[in-house]
Amino acid sequence: MSEETPPRDGRELVRRGPHLLEAGGRSILPVGAHYVPVEGPDWPWRVGAESFDDAFRQMAAAGLDAVRIDLLWSAIEPEPGRYDEEHLGQLDAVLDAARRHGLWLHPTFFIGGEVGDAYWDVPWREGRHPHRDPVMRGLQAEHAAMLARRWRDDPAIIAWDLTDEPPLWLFQDTTDDEAREWTAALVESLRREDPGHLITIGTSGQEVGWGPFRADVVSDHIDFGCVHPYPIYQEELYPDSLLSPRMTHAAAFETALAAGAGRSVMVHEYGASSTQFDPESIAAYDRLLCWSSLGRGAIGYFAWCWTDAEPSAYGRVPYVRQPHETQFGVTDWEGSFRPRGRVLGELAGALRSLDLDAHAATGPAPEPAAIMVPHEYVRPYDEASYGLGGAPHGEYRPSEAAWNPRRDPKPLVRSWLNSFVLAARADIRVRFERERLDGVWPRVSLVLLPAPLASTTTSLWHVRTNFWEGAGPFLSRGGCLYISCSADVAIPEMSRIAGCRLLDRARADRAPVLRFVDRWGPFRSGDTLELPGWGGDLQKRGVRLTDVSGDVVALDAGGDPAIVLTRLGSGTTVVCSYPVELLLAGVPDSHGPEDRSWGIYAGLAEVAGIDPVVAHPDVTTGTLLGRDGGIVTLTNHSGASVDLEARLPAGSKQASREVSLGPYGTSLIEWSAAD
Repeated sequence: MSEETPPRDGRELVRRGPHLLEAGGRSILPVGAHYVPVEGPDWPWRVGAESFDDAFRQMAAAGLDAVRIDLLWSAIEPEPGRYDEEHLGQLDAVLDAARRHGLWLHPTFFIGGEVGDAYWDVPWREGRHPHRDPVMRGLQAEHAAMLARRWRDDPAIIAWDLTDEPPLWLFQDTTDDEAREWTAALVESLRREDPGHLITIGTSGQEVGWGPFRADVVSDHIDFGCVHPYPIYQEELYPDSLLSPRMTHAAAFETALAAGAGRSVMVHEYGASSTQFDPESIAAYDRLLCWSSLGRGAIGYFAWCWTDAEPSAYGRVPYVRQPHETQFGVTDWEGSFRPRGRVLGELAGALRSLDLDAHAATGPAPEPAAIMVPHEYVRPYDEASYGLGGAPHGEYRPSEAAWNPRRDPKPLVRSWLNSFVLAARADIRVRFERERLDGVWPRVSLVLLPAPLASTTTSLWHVRTNFWEGAGPFLSRGGCLYISCSADVAIPEMSRIAGCRLLDRARADRAPVLRFVDRWGPFRSGDTLELPGWGGDLQKRGVRLTDVSGDVVALDAGGDPAIVLTRLGSGTTVVCSYPVELLLAGVPDSHGPEDRSWGIYAGLAEVAGIDPVVAHPDVTTGTLLGRDGGIVTLTNHSGASVDLEARLPAGSKQASREVSLGPYGTSLIEWSAAD
């Protein structure tokens, strides 16, 4: 942008508020799309600014207020340290176009990996690792600084995006320390030249894949976090049809998991291809994905992507190798809106109509429940957690680093995900609490420890041995502890903590089943809940419980205790002898309308004193708060219409509200606090 061209709309720089982003002294919740122009024989190096201008005009007409674009590394910097002024001039024109149409521009550095398996490498890298090599890190820091100087304090930029979906595809061996150092170097360079703009990283799957750029690694450096939920690509977690509740909760799950690292989180990229799914189904999927994550605190949305590839692009990379990538568009290649375009415009309009400062600026209401994130997941092999202190000793090295150098996070993430969905269907809002080295447990009503969090193999999956010392204080203040067991569980002094202990592994010749002998949530005495088979591995095999001092709520097929409730002082511990969450994880569409397993968590809610906003497993909720009230979001994850009563938080002028939701429908309730 030239100095003579002031911002046309007079907007101020975007800032970080208590929860939401702020601009001009008001909270904002940006909604937009990622624009990747695909026309022309010189794509992606030479695309005229007029293409962006046309797309931005259409976005603005649809009510969107933000757009994310790629800054192609090799086009800007064709040689080390030499920047192509002609290409930079094109980018200036793109920024002018965004300003002209009233859009915030979100530029992404170092593309890099983009569109399927594409990777547009810089021709001068000479085998050097961009995250590890100090010369490469220095070149990237100066590249970012150059752009920061060029666009310093421009209010048309919503934030700098360090890169799209690191570790840049080709560099999967990046370590946590290298990711942290790379992020710190670029952030320092940007803030030195342009301290006014916010900074983030467009990360994809880092939380659920235990990648090096996950929020726990980089959150100290950035202003807000990002998730790119693509459950359609993660069949090991989501073996489901597109509108399965596990799929439609993906963004809410990743938002909550990443937010546990201490930063607000944007749903920065999401979508599905019309070559693989019905466009109307994609629209319903987008709607549920966005609204359910809004209720869990998401601070913005960028749909992938604005437009489909035109047929002439099918014959070149990356589309010639990735046919599904041709049709992720909000519009088709001729510019007509697909059904998901309608949904995106509706989202933008609905959010624009809200008084965000009054009803959402402070973020999600305090969650009554927490799922634990092991310290080893946050900081693997952290010497501070070894417990050796300053005493003299030999040099300790965890043998596990050699036994299992590439630890697989999937069993833990499967358990988290299915626990999150079960809790949502029982209308329990949960947060992902990081395990503390001082042993202090979170101040919540309910702590959820689904298997393998209480296991013993692969330290990545489980809490530390002395974690259990915090159970006493937690229970003494009236908390409820839930543990689901696999045959790999090991809890020292389990009788004291749980009112029972392990006798053996569950019998392998009988299918997992819960036969209720007392009322529990929606179950009555005599009801039976059949669980999926265990499949042969210890993580999915149950246990036999003995020395039960509490109440037996359910029995297994052999007559052994299967759910045990034990009152311990003011608190309660509930133990399930089967790893319900892991058993459900491997079954496609296991959380559908016919599934009753959510009732286990409904029983936990009653014991913990958690009152639901709604009493319907297919309708899940989230609650945001502001200075004068709040917002309740409701999402119907089923294909049937639902009429229900929504209970509003204490302090609202109204106690409840009648709500009607269509198939896969959403609604929100803005409420004001009583005087």
